[in-house]
Amino acid sequence: MLKFNPKNIIAKRGIERTTAFLVGKIGMDPSTASRFLKTHCRSVRVSDIEKLCIALNCTPNDLFEWKPDADTVLPENHSIFALEKAEAKNLQELVKDIPSHKLALIEQLLNELK
Repeated sequence: MLKFNPKNIIAKRGIERTTAFLVGKIGMDPSTASRFLKTHCRSVRVSDIEKLCIALNCTPNDLFEWKPDADTVLPENHSIFALEKAEAKNLQELVKDIPSHKLALIEQLLNELK
């Protein structure tokens, strides 16, 4: 099942006040923001997808996830498998327990990825 889930990329970006971000930074209507943060958003305007992609520096693929239904049979190399996502982790949470002498390595790797 394909579903719209912007919470994943929002969490990866370390944004904690998600509704405030969607309303304040993107200019979304509060009811739309609330609907987007629920797990079963049934429709999304392309213009809202574009606003999210611009604000979050991501692609539409980052806003959707896919989990196969029990009866779904697809070849292993099907492109939709790229939308299978693991639970998002806030990067700040991931690095908080890393020893300080290794933080420079992380900073270097991040700079190389930019």
